Amino acid sequence: MSPRPSSQKAMLDAAEAIVLKNGARHMTLDAVAAKAGVSKGGLLYHFPTKEALLKAMLERLRNQMDEDWKKKAKGLKPGPRREIKAFILASSDRDPRKDQIGSALLAAVAHDPKLLQSAQMDFRKRMINLMPPDLDFKRGAVILFAIHGLVLSELLSLSPLRAKERRDLVGELLRLAEA
Repeated sequence: MSPRPSSQKAMLDAAEAIVLKNGARHMTLDAVAAKAGVSKGGLLYHFPTKEALLKAMLERLRNQMDEDWKKKAKGLKPGPRREIKAFILASSDRDPRKDQIGSALLAAVAHDPKLLQSAQMDFRKRMINLMPPDLDFKRGAVILFAIHGLVLSELLSLSPLRAKERRDLVGELLRLAEA
């Protein structure tokens, strides 16, 4: 039996709030249950371990990113390269809250790489699906790895790019996707 969407959402919202405040390493099931207003037993019924809860949080973040991607695609004119351009645009849009959650979850993944298993399986499939048939694989791979590198460097607060340089980079990736 899957959890009711409202209770699952409340639990994930509570977990995110705790991660944002204290970091993923300090998220406890007791704290999540209390914040969500559910019993610990109720939380454990849906998320039997902290790892299961972290996996669900990663999955929700990935689903939100997919929704952003679909919204961007709807705003672009139809064509064979619409999906890859929408992915560039969606990935380059920064949401400070999602970035904070992503950074905290990245730290959790560093301590438990098994949390990335579903994302690893999804990555190759996504890469294949994003490649338009008329786009050279090498060019497409450069575009996708560049946008992932930009996002990761920003999540880790490593990017030295100023706003204009960043816009220029995203514009160049869009140009490469179009060419």
